[in-house]
Amino acid sequence: MTTAPTDGRDRARRTVVATAMLALFVVALGVFLLPFAFPTPPPIVTRFQATALFSPNDDGRRDGARVNIRLHEPSRVTVEILRDGETVIALLDDIARPRGFFSTQWDGTDSLGRRVPDGTYAIKLRARSGDKQFNTTRNIVVDTTAPRPAQMTVVSGTLADAGPGECRVTYSSRDAASLVLEARRINGSEPVRRLGARPIRPDTPTRWIWNGNDATGSPVAPGLYVISAAISDAARNRATRERTCWVGYLAGTPSIARPAPRDRVAVDLRATTGAALPPATPVSLTLRRRTGVPGVTGGDPLGAQIGRPVRGRAGSVRITLPPGINPASLWLVATTLDARSSALIRLGGGG
Repeated sequence: MTTAPTDGRDRARRTVVATAMLALFVVALGVFLLPFAFPTPPPIVTRFQATALFSPNDDGRRDGARVNIRLHEPSRVTVEILRDGETVIALLDDIARPRGFFSTQWDGTDSLGRRVPDGTYAIKLRARSGDKQFNTTRNIVVDTTAPRPAQMTVVSGTLADAGPGECRVTYSSRDAASLVLEARRINGSEPVRRLGARPIRPDTPTRWIWNGNDATGSPVAPGLYVISAAISDAARNRATRERTCWVGYLAGTPSIARPAPRDRVAVDLRATTGAALPPATPVSLTLRRRTGVPGVTGGDPLGAQIGRPVRGRAGSVRITLPPGINPASLWLVATTLDARSSALIRLGGGG
């Protein structure tokens, strides 16, 4: 039998295959280890960050844009603001900078100092160090337009049908925005109650029923309050609207629907929720000039006092209307003697 030559050929083939596989392994290992043996040097710019959105309208919120750069080695740097490929302003023009971190700012003006219009711009960075160069861009949006309020109504519980809340607020915006609602005293600067911020959708009403409690849950003192609604967008552009609201915890109806001068008028008093005030509750009735209507006109709706207050029990006390004055131009103010509740009552109808 002649098997020896065949066995020899098989061994030769196996040797060739093994050698080829070993060669492939060596090549693959070399390819894997090559970057470690000869690492790629970092680019001359290792960090480039920029403000994405700002509002250069001098309102103190997001008025400036910042550009942050880190150089791996000393370089000459150019930073330009472009619009539609055209240079608006050069923040840095071929300036030599050492290795390390630095920043520059843009105030939203062009090379002539004019405020640029809203829109999307490009921040172009060029850096060179010897034969090395680095070029890239980042987009930045200029937005100085505030979101647009659509509607704001405030109804005082003391002047409305029985229901929940001392101040019933409805607000809507034409644009998507973030809404903050606040209540403060007519002459106060700090809010006694705050709601938000909360997102709102365009033309979708947001309702706030304020029960007259402060942030601790305690009832605020009766009187006139300002309801402020502020909407803002991502660029912190803001639009604010305000309405007044009378917080009294009481509402009332005069005993005569359309009283005349010299009439003696009693009042039917109830809580703004609808519960009747006990007839024996001590109250004071006062007449004041009507200078406005909460929620409709600005400022304090109560003018000068007319005559003297009258005190008595809620179920029986009456006040005489003065001669020569149209009752429709007066408010009748009913206040409990502990000063915790106060109703603002229209005489003779009218807005």
